[in-house]
Amino acid sequence: MYDRILVALDGSGGAQQAAEHAIALARSLGATLRMVCVVDSASLAGSLPGMVEAMSGDARLLLDDWTNRAALYGVDTSSALLETGGASTRVADVICAEASRWAARLVVLGSQGRSAVGNWLLGSVAEAAARNCGCPVLLVHPGDANAR
Repeated sequence: MYDRILVALDGSGGAQQAAEHAIALARSLGATLRMVCVVDSASLAGSLPGMVEAMSGDARLLLDDWTNRAALYGVDTSSALLETGGASTRVADVICAEASRWAARLVVLGSQGRSAVGNWLLGSVAEAAARNCGCPVLLVHPGDANAR
């Protein structure tokens, strides 16, 4: 059923737990794993020169690290460094588009664990992806002991 699992990484603790969970799921199910990291270039456009390139370099290192970890468990893994396309493109939209393009059967995301008020004020990539992806989305909450 879940033979193609996509997990999004961002360097946060929640994303780390999601990656651990996705690797364990992929290993137990014999699934292929796709790891993605989205650089929000639209929000960085007015930042310091070279900021997008620096963030992209950090994201590539993060993807390489997690791809190597998955390989230690014998999980067939690929990765992709993605960018938001413009001011109206949200990170969640990029994740969902990649899940659709890659034909993911499950998307695994870390949740930041904010309250409903925090999500309303700040928005939530995980919540938007859960609402908009064309496949099931598994949210892993920070400190979830079952995620390891």
